[in-house]
Amino acid sequence: MTNVVVIGAALGGLQTALLLARDGHEVTVLERDPEPPPADPESSWSRWERPGIPQMRLLHLPLARWRQLAEAELPDLMKRMTAAGAVRTNVLAPEPGLGGELRADDARFETLVARRPLFESAARGAAEAAGVKIRRGVACLGLRVSSGGRVPHVTGVATSAGELAAGLVVDCTGRRSRLPAWLRETGVEGPLEETGERGFTYHSRYYRSPDGALPADTFPLLVEHGSLGLLRVPADHGTYSICLISSTHDHEMRDLLRQEAAWSAAVSLFPGGDAWLEGRPIAEGIQTMARLTHRRRTLYDTEQPLVTGVVAVGDAWALTVPTLGRGLAMSLNHGLILRDLLRRADTDDPLGFAAAYAKATVDGLDRSYRQSVTYTRHRLAEMDAHAAGIPYTDPDWHRNRALRLLAQRDPDALRAERAGAHLLPEAREELRAPALVEAVARLAAETKDSTPLGPSRTELLDALTA
Repeated sequence: MTNVVVIGAALGGLQTALLLARDGHEVTVLERDPEPPPADPESSWSRWERPGIPQMRLLHLPLARWRQLAEAELPDLMKRMTAAGAVRTNVLAPEPGLGGELRADDARFETLVARRPLFESAARGAAEAAGVKIRRGVACLGLRVSSGGRVPHVTGVATSAGELAAGLVVDCTGRRSRLPAWLRETGVEGPLEETGERGFTYHSRYYRSPDGALPADTFPLLVEHGSLGLLRVPADHGTYSICLISSTHDHEMRDLLRQEAAWSAAVSLFPGGDAWLEGRPIAEGIQTMARLTHRRRTLYDTEQPLVTGVVAVGDAWALTVPTLGRGLAMSLNHGLILRDLLRRADTDDPLGFAAAYAKATVDGLDRSYRQSVTYTRHRLAEMDAHAAGIPYTDPDWHRNRALRLLAQRDPDALRAERAGAHLLPEAREELRAPALVEAVARLAAETKDSTPLGPSRTELLDALTA
């Protein structure tokens, strides 16, 4: 068994720690934020300070694929989350395109919803119950590296509480990962990195409904109108979140949506949006996160690893935009890749282990990452075109939009489209079904010259500045 140090105690780090601890590894998690989670969900929401997780009070919707993997691999975690008040929900059920009752096999679209602090608190409890040592208030300051082999090898970490040896260091610090800086400090150039130059800004707010029910029985979770998008996400204990999505480079829109009146006016422009504003806000002001885009890092070049003894998992390896909601599912999948590799590969062969981990990561996750990159590029271009008053006519993107439109009319198309969005294993086969491909092609031809649904840019700005 391996002595593992996991850096970062957000959901991704705790999932990974749990997987490895359940396999018998000795796991220590470093968490720089010192405050333990409060005992109840409402206190976790209102009082738990997590400076290291800026998205702590932003909307959060795990994919159905995450639920499938978590139930199979981390049942104790799911039980704790449910006991704390997380709600099992079917993401297909509210979609207007369903047009009828759920089928028995639609259970595959079920997931668990809650505010992030509830998830985080439950995950900590599950990790500690499994024997994971969580060292709160201990920050990682750098890596300890041996340079005796063909490539530098990480042997542990330097922390604010002293040095800590490790057979394997796992970076789970997400989008703020300092791994590149830590490596440079030890003389290692890298990691190899690709990053999107542009991204999205998310403007969100949580509400509590008067009667504990959602404001509507049917509603699309995501609607994209020109240069603005709307997410509506159910949560725990009668709460839900509303999030408006703009382009980070759209400074005019970004500045307006920081104002509560303009933000509410924008929500009201979407069909049924007014009803969602009737709840009681449970936090002051609009929570904003900006410049969120895709990014991928690799510690392995074309011939050999840049360093051994350290791996990046989840968002520390590759970021995907929150609109798609893929981060938690990809992180859990990545943790499973690491766990399974540790079952069959020897960390006493650092070069072989690093090569195998790099290959397994690409084989298991790169397709999902590439899909996110493609979505980000096209969606930002569509936003730019709408702001300029011109159509965005890329054929691939238009087929994507035709599928989304068909999903509003055809329940089987909806199931296939949602299966792809939620990374379900059967999605590729469903999306390649000849009848669906032909229907999408016909609809794309019929709508190729149409403009995006919703208000024009001028109408949008007029409503927000009224």
